Amino acid sequence: MDKGKEKEFIIDLNDEDFDYQYDSIVKTESDEEAILVSDKIFNDLTVEDVWKMEFSSVEEAEEFYNLFAKVTGFSVRKDDMKRDKNQNIVSRKWVCSKEGYRHRVCLENENCKREPKAVTRVGCEATFQIGFNKQMNKWVVKKFMTDHNHPLVEQKNTQFLRSHRVIKNADKAQLNAMRGVGMGTSQIMDYMVQQSGGYNNVGFTKKNLYNHVDVDCKVHLRDGDAEGALAYLRGKSEIDSSFYYKYNVDEDNRLANLFWADSTSKLDYSFFGDVLAFDTTYRTNAYKKPLVILVGINHHHQTIVFGCALLVDESVSTYTWVLETFLDAMNNKKPLSVITDGDKAMCKAIKKIFPDSCHRLCAWHIQCNAFTNVHVKDFSNHFSKCMFIEGTIEEFECAWNDMLEMFNLHGHKWVTDIYAKRSRWVEAYLRGHFFAGMKST
Repeated sequence: MDKGKEKEFIIDLNDEDFDYQYDSIVKTESDEEAILVSDKIFNDLTVEDVWKMEFSSVEEAEEFYNLFAKVTGFSVRKDDMKRDKNQNIVSRKWVCSKEGYRHRVCLENENCKREPKAVTRVGCEATFQIGFNKQMNKWVVKKFMTDHNHPLVEQKNTQFLRSHRVIKNADKAQLNAMRGVGMGTSQIMDYMVQQSGGYNNVGFTKKNLYNHVDVDCKVHLRDGDAEGALAYLRGKSEIDSSFYYKYNVDEDNRLANLFWADSTSKLDYSFFGDVLAFDTTYRTNAYKKPLVILVGINHHHQTIVFGCALLVDESVSTYTWVLETFLDAMNNKKPLSVITDGDKAMCKAIKKIFPDSCHRLCAWHIQCNAFTNVHVKDFSNHFSKCMFIEGTIEEFECAWNDMLEMFNLHGHKWVTDIYAKRSRWVEAYLRGHFFAGMKST
């Protein structure tokens, strides 16, 4: 880019002439043609021209700057984004991929088991930022810095930079056709390299191809896994007459919630179902769905599973569906006591479905929250003593007030909130209710 040129060359994405040139750069199928056209435009483009540009959307601005980066010889990554009180984007910034520095902790970690990756960030300050102008109803340039503190990449190699590696729709179609006849991904990559005349002309790497195949497989597997799971459960119910499963679907007719319990679980609950504990493993599975496991304890103090459920979300209606389905599976036998992690939606569902059951909050979760929310030395120890105090309610209240005085916690929000729930976690309030020795999920 020549900053010294006096020739005025203003680019407006709303201008018909530029629309034609811009489309030629973005949509042309030939990389060589795209480079020739974009070089012609960007070589005449000055800093002043960019400052005067307007965009109709964030995506349009991103497409422009990424194309500018490809012609110039660097890679782009997203940086800061600001929203207003209505969560609408009002500012967006992109930077050079070499912006910033690697965190000092990573550089000074001597116990790292793996060989550290090469340092790629060198503090480059090249930036492009836009903001929304309400009067114009357009996105305008707010910041544009062009200077790099590192060598730029030659034009023939820019396609290997991260933000410029793209698998075109035509390549995806060819990839799917080849995989359909049994060709391996590595073989397909070799064919595309040979077809395009070398790695420099492919436009993506073998890793990109493998990533695309992996994502595509997961999409198809997930759609197929729902049918496979239901078919498996259907088969189990044919073998085991007491096997129970139930599911519902969303508005798109896709699997939403799924519950199941086998004959052993139902038999165990009939004997040991006085105490029910359940917790969610928060979206740690491949489907990003909450998994609920309803458990209890037997006469050997061993954990036993009463049922399992995969959920679409963690709302009151979803938890209500789980508990109603659980009751249906267990012949409407309700537990005497329930232990949960304290989720608000779960608590509301329990109050609705098990109104007469004693609801206890998990002691382990309460203690973790105490440590996280109150950063005062020795508070956690005194808090635990209050929780498990072997005395009357009056003795707990005295110990609690002494603790507040000791640590000057009068008015502390978390302490005040957790005290309001004391009837569900303090041993003195729960004495007389049966929990089979369970205090935690």
